[in-house]
Amino acid sequence: MQVWDWEISTSVWPQASGLDRRELGCAEKYQKQVSPGAREMVSAAQHLEEGRFEEGAACAERALGLFREAEGESAAIVDACRLVVYARQTQGRLKDAHELAHAQLEAFAASDALAKARMLLLLSQINHDKRGRRNRERAKEWASAARSAFAELGETRLEAQALLSLMNIVIKQHGNPLALNETKQLVDAALPLLRAVNDCLGEGVAMHGMACARALAGLLDGAADAGREALALFRKARRRGLEAFELHCLAAWMLALEDTDGAIKAAEEAMQIYMEEPCGLSAQPGVLQILMKAYFIAKDFSRAFACAQGAFERFQEANDRRGQAVALDMLALGYLHSGDFGEAAKLAQQQASLLQEHGDRPGQARALRLRCRLSVQLQDFNGAIAAASEAAAISGDLRSYPEKAAALQLMADCQMRNHSLSEAREAALQARQLYRDLLDRDQEVLALLQASQCSALSGDTDLAMQTASEAKELAKRAARRCAEGICWHTLASLHLDWGRLADASKMAKKALTCAKRCHEHKEQARSLLLFIVINLMISKEYEADADAEAEATSEAGEHFRRVEEKMEELRLLAQRASEPFCTACSSHAVAAVQLHRGSYDEALRTAQTAMTAYEESADLIGVLHMYLLMGKAHLTRRSFREARDATEAACWFGEQLGFRSIEENARTILQEIQAREAELPEPQLRRARVPEMPNVPKLDVQALDVEVLRDVVQLFVKVLIGSDDPIDPERPLMEMGLTSHLAVVLRDHLAKVLPGLSPPLPVTLIYDYPSITSITQLVTTSAEVFMQV
Repeated sequence: MQVWDWEISTSVWPQASGLDRRELGCAEKYQKQVSPGAREMVSAAQHLEEGRFEEGAACAERALGLFREAEGESAAIVDACRLVVYARQTQGRLKDAHELAHAQLEAFAASDALAKARMLLLLSQINHDKRGRRNRERAKEWASAARSAFAELGETRLEAQALLSLMNIVIKQHGNPLALNETKQLVDAALPLLRAVNDCLGEGVAMHGMACARALAGLLDGAADAGREALALFRKARRRGLEAFELHCLAAWMLALEDTDGAIKAAEEAMQIYMEEPCGLSAQPGVLQILMKAYFIAKDFSRAFACAQGAFERFQEANDRRGQAVALDMLALGYLHSGDFGEAAKLAQQQASLLQEHGDRPGQARALRLRCRLSVQLQDFNGAIAAASEAAAISGDLRSYPEKAAALQLMADCQMRNHSLSEAREAALQARQLYRDLLDRDQEVLALLQASQCSALSGDTDLAMQTASEAKELAKRAARRCAEGICWHTLASLHLDWGRLADASKMAKKALTCAKRCHEHKEQARSLLLFIVINLMISKEYEADADAEAEATSEAGEHFRRVEEKMEELRLLAQRASEPFCTACSSHAVAAVQLHRGSYDEALRTAQTAMTAYEESADLIGVLHMYLLMGKAHLTRRSFREARDATEAACWFGEQLGFRSIEENARTILQEIQAREAELPEPQLRRARVPEMPNVPKLDVQALDVEVLRDVVQLFVKVLIGSDDPIDPERPLMEMGLTSHLAVVLRDHLAKVLPGLSPPLPVTLIYDYPSITSITQLVTTSAEVFMQV
């Protein structure tokens, strides 16, 4: 019942390591030469082609030294420099590469215009990415100067290469609104030159650049079309590495276009090529991420697990720790999607340890954030807080402030659920300050709303309202309509909780206006539902007003008319959007109106439909609201046992998960149930007791017998549902009569016979693990994690 965010990049932009392998071609002309420098050049190219970068760099440096000593042609010196630079770029030593190229540029005589122009082009290629904005601007100047020089010298092929270098620089200027037009002009200028010298490889690079520029501008259909042209050109040039690279890009763009089948086909083909290529291992983790996400969207979990497991074994055999970490990450996400949080926790811990050993601190921080989310799911809030705190500290040391802010927000959420409200507010405000410094207004607003929620939960009404209002004003000044709508929704909810219905209705309407302007279906549905609920409550208040009956009846009718109008709007939205959450909100609204009209049986049936849709959309709060609504409907029908079951489930979940308003509403309903039960003339008609549970010896978590555990779970279930017949271990327990209240009893008794189990059984046990088999697997995995720790 949890939606998991992927903290991975699913967009592929031009990478020097992917497109600069054409540098290796400069050594081909030395194969028939016998000089020592020529032999070193051939050896260097061979080492680099096979991924042995240290050896390749050493050979290229020796070749460079030999060419300099022999006072050979400047062209040979430039070729050797290109190989050394390629090796150092691949190793991430961009500063060393720049210093070498700049020193060689200064060493060439002023009269050697061609050599100097080639070095300017090399400098532009070194500095176009990952060297800061200032160096990127210098790279653009160097590439422009090189282009002019090549044009004057009549060097068509090199002029085209300078244009491609300029294209890469323009694409890397994120936020440049003219990037697409500039890229098109450069590609249009380069293509005739490339065709004139029959350079189909260069044509492929040009079309790839056009594809990336379109993707950055949000024109993904156009990006995919240009990418397919680039792919055909790379195939024509018989460059398998670049073919795989373009397939990788196409897979990412197709995934963004929701062409899941196309993304899977492209990514699988790219992976196959990379597995065959000598240097393909380093590119496989990126393809694996795209491929796994596509498999999960297609719900093809068997292929996803097989792919990730196979990749992990390949990376393990090659001692590639980065690859192993990515494969573990993908396996953990796979278990998350399949609902096995215990196994996911085990893999996340293994991944964090591996990254720590490897010295990959950014990766370690990301693994810790995943570990935090898992710990929350397993109700281990202390472990979650510790993981988020460590992730924030690592990101702070690395000066990765967006990641630090995200970790602080995770920590605040965990502290709220752990009822550490003052610490949670402090963490949220720290995140707000970081987002403020980063000029990220959307995230700054959300951090302020998180701080407002902390204040509301601690009972500080004025501070909660003040903080939410500050967030709303910030969003309004920054013209962030979606964020402003969320603020209005929060303010409306706060007013609703405090009984200020008229103000709440106005704010819900403003939230709806903002959501419509942003074309956000979910926010529209959420705001429409809130408006309906508020106006139903207002209508009910007027109906109960006996002092001014005529006026009250008129007002009640007016508010109910608004409810019906918005209900129809919500129904049409759900029909148009075809999203489970919108469907759930529409059914929720209908159930609320049916309850208001006294159609209790219809309300219960509709509420069950809404609950199913909320479960499908992974909205636990919506599920709990349906429990409350069903509790009220059963209470009105005087079905006290059913009313108590539904309401106690909402109360218990609300308490465990930190949903304070739901918990308080549930306690109010329980008090009313108790008062109604007290009026019954016969005690035996009051709520039936929970069956007496058998006395089962405690199980040793450190030496758990799976068969014994399965028998214990089955015994408890049989007693709770009152059955002596054999139970299908794969069948969902709620289909066999296990109510939400009895599910809580099952969890509590399992916890008693499994003392010391860590992480503890989750609050949402029966929803995340609906059968005896899945519960047994969860406990077994949790015991293994406990033993590992």
